[in-house]
Amino acid sequence: MITNVKKDSYINQDYHPGRNRGAKINHWTRRLIQYTFGLILLSSFSVFAQAQTTDSTIAHPHRNALLHALGQPTFIWAVNWYVLDQIWADISIQTLQANIETGWVWDEDGFDVNQLGHPTQGALVYTAARAQGLGYWESLAYPTLASLIWEIGMENESPSINDMITTPMSGVAFGEIIHRISVLTLGPGQDKSLARQVLTGLINPLGYGFNRLVIGESINQNYRDYPTNFLSGIAIGGGPGYHGDSGVGNNSQRRFIRFNLIYGNPLADRKNFKPFDNFSFVTILNFSRRDYVGEIYASGLLARLYTRHTDRSKSLVGIFQNYDFMNQDDYKVSSSSVGPGLIHAYAITPTLTLGAHANGSFIFMGSAGDISDDMETRDYHFGQGFSAKFMARFMWAEHGQAYVRLKRYFIYAMEEVHVEGYENINLLTSGGQFNVGSHYSIGVEYLMAGRTVSYLDIERKDTLQRTSLYRVYLAYKLEDSLFK
Repeated sequence: MITNVKKDSYINQDYHPGRNRGAKINHWTRRLIQYTFGLILLSSFSVFAQAQTTDSTIAHPHRNALLHALGQPTFIWAVNWYVLDQIWADISIQTLQANIETGWVWDEDGFDVNQLGHPTQGALVYTAARAQGLGYWESLAYPTLASLIWEIGMENESPSINDMITTPMSGVAFGEIIHRISVLTLGPGQDKSLARQVLTGLINPLGYGFNRLVIGESINQNYRDYPTNFLSGIAIGGGPGYHGDSGVGNNSQRRFIRFNLIYGNPLADRKNFKPFDNFSFVTILNFSRRDYVGEIYASGLLARLYTRHTDRSKSLVGIFQNYDFMNQDDYKVSSSSVGPGLIHAYAITPTLTLGAHANGSFIFMGSAGDISDDMETRDYHFGQGFSAKFMARFMWAEHGQAYVRLKRYFIYAMEEVHVEGYENINLLTSGGQFNVGSHYSIGVEYLMAGRTVSYLDIERKDTLQRTSLYRVYLAYKLEDSLFK
């Protein structure tokens, strides 16, 4: 957890390290958290129990990754204590002992800090491990270790269980995609141009940028480009929003830039499949709004379970890992989840294809909350639950596509403070994208979001909130200009 409280703000206050961090965890909830936490640690540290094949030309890759896992939280703490004068960074042996004795809590940090900041921290450590040539499963251990060090020892506040789960779970999904984009940006061959190296360092600052300065040319060997099919584009546009449950229009323009990437073909025959050899990634940045990072969707194929090909159709059943983050002022929800999914493509005609993707996942840690943003305290809940998504699209060769997508999140709010309840978030999106020439396309999109909360406290009333968003945008295909 990273807060923005300076030393001076505690003058003349009775300050006690470890207190007022957040809600204590009840006994029933503790069982679920222990189960989740155990799965994360088991999957992370079990990599050292068996021999691993490392694709690396760098000596001692595990040692280097461990130094990153220890160094990153130490560096962040030092900056906050010696430069920014943050009171929570005043640590000692006594605060370490107090954190261990107090135990795990739910923290009170803002939505962006918990659901975007901590996954970014995890991604930085993970990409540093991947830069050493370590694989997905090997690298998973290091953001888990870094998060544990941070929560237990680098703050004088009680360790946060939601951060401990979100940092490695979402950080790994986010980080693997950053690593793959870095490989695409560098391009094929061992000789990398200066412009591509600088851009890759900006995209992947710790994994490639820092390691490139320390290790030198040899790190390029661990960014080998493998032939991969992908679709990528960047779009810019805008549109108004509308609060459907209030009856008052919110017609302020919402300008945005969107980057999207579909990496690999999950329906292609491929041997020696590795996690995230296929993934989809979308990020939306807003202009002139409080929440600049509006949406991040990251979904990677962890394992293939079953494939079937016929003359007109192809199908895949697999296990997917997902990191979702949405904070558009009007609605907010995030989740770190893993679960089975189905991808199917059917050729209706030689030029018209129907594609479908269905996925159901267990949410290891999710959050959802009020769309009004008018509360002085944390206005969202933490919890575990389930998510489901369905997407269908018609694709016309050389002409464009039309699509509909439904995402549903069911999250049980576990905290004792605030109120216990069930968060139900539904996001329905429909739209079309029509090609204009070989590189450009024009798109239109309508998104409708709804939030329903069912409270367990009979004295509270259930709530229903709705909002909608319209988008018109111009898109440009990137694959011929940036990645090749």
